[in-house]
Amino acid sequence: MNDPTTIRLTGHTAAFPATHDARAALRRYLDEAHRGLRGDADTADEDADDIVRDLESAIGDRLSTLTGPALDPVTGAQMAAILTEFGPVSPAGPLPPSVTPRPRGRFWCRIDEGKWFGGVCLGIAAYGGFRVDWVRTVVLLLTLVTGGLLGIPYLVLLLVLPAVPTVTDYERRRDAPRPA
Repeated sequence: MNDPTTIRLTGHTAAFPATHDARAALRRYLDEAHRGLRGDADTADEDADDIVRDLESAIGDRLSTLTGPALDPVTGAQMAAILTEFGPVSPAGPLPPSVTPRPRGRFWCRIDEGKWFGGVCLGIAAYGGFRVDWVRTVVLLLTLVTGGLLGIPYLVLLLVLPAVPTVTDYERRRDAPRPA
């Protein structure tokens, strides 16, 4: 079955001596490439034919360096090694970038889990990535320094900000894709 035969490839006038195994492997490779490119929605049939012809020519160039003056036939193992170098044929056009929606991101809220007075400080801590005890300390000190005037914006935030049940729920909503 491994009697010598010849392979004629696009772009090469000379035929390459090869075994039947090598010829069958090359035929399978080129057929799979052609079928894969024709099945691609972005590649026209004429473009698929051109790509396969270019691939044949490149394989012929590689075979011409392999076959020496003794004209030993290319074996199935040699052909498999050459085709492995070329690798599988993928669609000609660039793949469209995957459309991944951007996450919602940080947002202002008050968090009910572990709240002391309305959960505003816990919401500020979750928004900024701070420790809640530091936020509570700063709010308390600023309220004392301003003579209680910081209490008014705190009450407004308590009425205006949406409530989120837990910090985990806040993180899930923050990382979730934006609604369309």
